[in-house]
Order: sequence, then structure tokens, then C-alpha cells
Amino acid sequence: MPIPTVVSRAKAYLKARQKSVRDAMKELSLDAIMLTHPPDLAYLSNFTGEDSIGLITAKDFFLITDFRYKEQAHIEAGWLNVTVRDGKMGDAVAKIVADAKLRRIGFEANFTTVGQVDAVQTALKTQAKEKAHKEDKTVELVPLDNVMVKIRRVKDDNEIDLIRKSIAIAEEAYEAIRGEIEVGQTENHLAGQLVFELRSRGASNSSFPVIVAAGANSSLCHYQPGETLVQKDQPLLIDWGALYKGYCSDLTRTLMIGRVSDRMKTIYKIVLEAQMTAINFLRPGVTTHQADRIARDVIDRAGFKEFFGHGLGHGIGRDIHELPSMNKNMQDEELRPGMIVTVEPGIYLPGEGGVRIEDDVLITHSGCELLSGLDKSFEGCHLE
Repeated sequence: MPIPTVVSRAKAYLKARQKSVRDAMKELSLDAIMLTHPPDLAYLSNFTGEDSIGLITAKDFFLITDFRYKEQAHIEAGWLNVTVRDGKMGDAVAKIVADAKLRRIGFEANFTTVGQVDAVQTALKTQAKEKAHKEDKTVELVPLDNVMVKIRRVKDDNEIDLIRKSIAIAEEAYEAIRGEIEVGQTENHLAGQLVFELRSRGASNSSFPVIVAAGANSSLCHYQPGETLVQKDQPLLIDWGALYKGYCSDLTRTLMIGRVSDRMKTIYKIVLEAQMTAINFLRPGVTTHQADRIARDVIDRAGFKEFFGHGLGHGIGRDIHELPSMNKNMQDEELRPGMIVTVEPGIYLPGEGGVRIEDDVLITHSGCELLSGLDKSFEGCHLE
């Protein structure tokens, strides 16, 4: 069995990402940022272990982990300054803060728990009391508002390549089960088959719990599959994605099985029109509210305004939901080259069924690129 290769120096793309974070630290007058959200830590280091904390300073990058991830840290990011704690995490963080003489440390308020902050603050206070006769300098923990998330919203070439691969795996897995769908199968069975096909093609998992919604269940936007049977003359909504080397894809197709009612056929074509109108509109400089509005207008004009209640889409990357958010209720911002977003309008008729069509789109310098290519025509999504 081959011995895993140790990564002894940070790759160029990691150094570029770290520079972006250090530039942000300088603007915010921070000595360090404490990384508690695993996708943020992986983004800057490629270390994928859990229950670990990173500390990035102007010159150094510290990782505090435990015995379970000691070898993994060495293999994935041997260049990190690793501390393998044998006590409390807060104590280990406080010691590094003292040794590195850090005074102002940022943390992502949306991801760092109150317990984590309290543990570090308690350790810092204890440490300060013990060293009061030597020095009396206060360490400040500063809550940050999505600094890391905002940096991560524009993808570099390495990330774009991984997301392309994630999408390709997701599409192959879907094609593998599409032809095997039969009336009488349960939603759970199809969801399990889809996860199997994802993992057999190199995904570490699905990027979120797979949604398979049969019949009237398809009107529930974030439905959890159960024992409902696939039925003839009913819609079947499948929402899935692959997690590949830490990066997500997110796709949805709504299949029409057997005879299709005129009403379901109508809403399918309206949703498809809304999606294509939005995709054709996406380009740098378009705002997230404008993108959401142009798709929503198609559905509103068709008389289904009250049946499309979620946003048009969201960014994807190491998290399944990232910025930018193409949602009228979220902060408006301009789309920029390198952003990858989902475009997923839907119409949901309670007790009857729903339609959602979703693809992943890269914003380019001249417009956008549709990264997913599965058939979504009404004819292509109609199973006899």
C-alpha cells in the first residue's frame, strides 16, 4: 500500500487566498483571524479535518487539532504550524495567542459558537491573571460579518475545475438512475441509489441530503424523501448534488411520469422559460435583485406569483449555500466574474405538485457559462 505524499509547502493558489485574507485583516486592523468554520479552514489550507481551529496571522498559519487528525494534517497540509492539543481547545488557542503576541483577533460571528468564544475568552483571562505581574495587555476578540464568505464568493481556477468535476459526477449519477426509475419504487430507494451512484463515481458524498419528491410531495420545496411510491401520471422532483474534493454541485430536474395534466405541463413550461430568461440575462454587473426579478416577472405574469416564494438561486462552493444570494429579501450585490450560482425557479401547487428546474452557472468576463447540460426540455423530462 503506497504511503500518502506529504504536502510540505502551500500551493500557489493557497498563498493567493491567504494574501486576500491578510489584506482584509490589515484593513480591519486585526492581528489574526480565528477560523472555526471547516470550509474556511479548508479553503485556506486544504486541511479537511473536523473539530479543529486555524489562526492566520500576518506571517504565520497555525492549526490547533487533536490526535485524530495529527497524521491527516501532516499529509494534507504539512506546512502548517500544527499544535496537537491534549487539553481544552480554548487553552491551546490562548497559548498560541500569547506566544505570537496577538492582541486583536477576528472571528466569523455567523459560524463561531458562543461556546467557542467563551472557552477562548476564559482561557485568555486565566492566562492574563497568571502573567499579570509580567505584562498587562488585553486581547480582544472581534466578531466579523462574513469576511471569509465574501472572499470565497469569487472562485479561482482551481475551484472552478473542481466544481466542474462535481457537476459532471452529479450528471453521470443522475443519468445512471434515470432509466431505472419505475412506478412503485419508493422515494427513499431512489435517493439511496443516487447517493450510491455519486460515490461510485468519486464523490465523497452528496453535497446535501438528496431530495426525491413524488407526486404531491413535489410541492414541498425542501422535502425529505420517505416511503411514498413513485406513481404514474404524477411529477417526480429530484434535487441532488455531488461533494467532490470539498466542492459542491446542485441540480434539480422534475420528471413527468405517464400522462401529464395540462396544468402541470403549463407550469413546467413557465418555470423553464423563467430559468432560461434568467440564465440569458446573467453577466458581470447584473445585480442579484435584478436576476431574481427577471425570473420572477415571468412567473408573475403567468399568474403564479404566490407559488414561487424562494429566491432564484445562490452561490455554491465548499458550502452548498454561499454568497451571492439571488434573493429579493437578501442584500443586493453585483455579480462578478468567477462567481458560480444556481438558477432554480419553481412553482409549487399545494396538494397537487410542483416543478423546479436548477442548473449551475459560472459568471464569466463576457457573460455566463452554463456548467450543467442535462436535458430539461419538457419532452426530455417526460417518462412514459
